[in-house]
Amino acid sequence: MNSEILRKRIMKWGASIVGFGNLDDLLSDELKRLHIGISIAIKLSNAIIDGIKEAPTFTYAHHYRVTNQLLDFVALKASNLLQSWGYEAFPIPASQIVDDEKLEGLFPHKTVATRASLGWIGKSALLITPEYGPRVRLVSVLTDAPLEVSLPISESRCGQCSLCVEACPAKALTGKSWQEETKREELVDVGLCREVTQRNKIKFGEPICGICVSVCPFGKANTRT
Repeated sequence: MNSEILRKRIMKWGASIVGFGNLDDLLSDELKRLHIGISIAIKLSNAIIDGIKEAPTFTYAHHYRVTNQLLDFVALKASNLLQSWGYEAFPIPASQIVDDEKLEGLFPHKTVATRASLGWIGKSALLITPEYGPRVRLVSVLTDAPLEVSLPISESRCGQCSLCVEACPAKALTGKSWQEETKREELVDVGLCREVTQRNKIKFGEPICGICVSVCPFGKANTRT
């Protein structure tokens, strides 16, 4: 099949970046047949992210919510298209938590994204894209379609920058530089992060923060794109 046709369709539906990656060595036995991961990113509004200073805003909470809805819509459209072509497809919801203790979804979107060469994991434990920094939201689709995959990104490009670590209101970030084998708990204490996001959920209706997103220089450097 033509991978570029699928990429263009997904972009037309609203995606900002699309990539394909091989997940062969990472999937459970139940999902191994769906060894190709499609990573889909939608860029967040610079104006809204720049408005996050010492705390999130109601506007950001709404933006977060509707972006996740759009991501799920795009993933569903992509899955339906793949199925119409005769392939299996498994859309992973954009912001679904299936393990409240570990704050984990069915499969990590950031792992699919690094395998698909969309970016690397920053000291914020967020995906950092060359184009938009961490100012993106992600969704993933697993499939058995024979898509042309990219070479994974396997190490951080954050260098000596630690602005997100210094700005984190939860003091949850360790400052460690990511490599492909780095575990999430080496980068962030999700318990401390959750304390802040759950407090914000009471006020804003979503478990959000966004401060590490707003301070990242990779996002700020591309505010005109």
